[in-house]
Amino acid sequence: MITSISRSLAQQIVDTIHDVCGYNINFINTKGIIYASSDPDRLETYHEIGLRVASTGETIEVTSNKQYPGTNKGINIPIYYHKRIIAVVGISGEPAEVRKFAHLAERVAILLLHEQELNAHHRTIDEKKQYLIRSVINSEYDNPDYLEDCFKEFALDKAKKYRVVMIEINKRYNLVNKSMLDQDVETLFSSVKSGIYIYNYPSDFIGIICDDSFAQEKYLLEAFARKHAAIVKTAVGKATTMYECGESYSTAKSALRYLDRVDLDYVVFDDLTLEILLSAVPAKVVNEYSCKILSHLDEDEKDFLKVYYDNEMSLQDTADALFLHKNTVQQRLNKIMAKTGKNPRLFKDAVAMYLALVSSN
Repeated sequence: MITSISRSLAQQIVDTIHDVCGYNINFINTKGIIYASSDPDRLETYHEIGLRVASTGETIEVTSNKQYPGTNKGINIPIYYHKRIIAVVGISGEPAEVRKFAHLAERVAILLLHEQELNAHHRTIDEKKQYLIRSVINSEYDNPDYLEDCFKEFALDKAKKYRVVMIEINKRYNLVNKSMLDQDVETLFSSVKSGIYIYNYPSDFIGIICDDSFAQEKYLLEAFARKHAAIVKTAVGKATTMYECGESYSTAKSALRYLDRVDLDYVVFDDLTLEILLSAVPAKVVNEYSCKILSHLDEDEKDFLKVYYDNEMSLQDTADALFLHKNTVQQRLNKIMAKTGKNPRLFKDAVAMYLALVSSN
């Protein structure tokens, strides 16, 4: 909690108000010392009325230059913050004329202090989020008591399971516009129960959401991914306990690597099968494998094979899906076999071809 007005802030207020009204202004600390003033000669000098105001909490107006020794006409008012006097502001001049400027200085001081306190609070919140998320995804628990405080701060129940969400920014995205993306990410995690996130400089966001919330509100993540399909890729890791989130983080990264190779913008690790293996293989090797198997096929033939395998290698179901005659499906399969040297109907060759198709997405 802020308990005083800094010298620099007090001088800033003094200069601003002095420019408006032209009267001499002093900020006096609770010991009666002037520490900011429109008159440099008054700095670090003792102010008897200022000390009296700080001690009693009462505003004192001086109506005559002879009323107090060494004191000019003016007004001196206490500045309260959180029910405590933290400074006194004094302005020289006819009290009726300078009173409004004294109160203006008081209000400006309180508003600026409030803004500083809010900023400090948000910095503290951000620091806690950073510590919590980095601790659990890296399995580093150097300050368990502080981590427990962070769990309580964000109402995270360690008895439940959580998922790590990674949002990777396209490297070609103009980060000048990042503030708009920041707002949407903030809205996303605010909308998901027990959702918190951090910005991981320079190109991604890392968040944690409760698995219960994900089951009920995953449509929010899907909608976010669709909206920002040209800007980000979003991957959701497996559900783990809070202290095992390093594993969820690892699976989210694997899912992101898969997204980097295919024309998709969103994936949940749970939905991946062979793609998990492929994401662990260097992209160059995967591309070489896919090219080796499918290089003699055109795009129409690749699409035909995808439909064939999506329909569990059923001739009739494939024919129905493509509005073809069953014999036409057989002819196309024979043509593909002739081109590739692999029979799409045989299990071993079918696995090799399906892996190549998945790799080439």
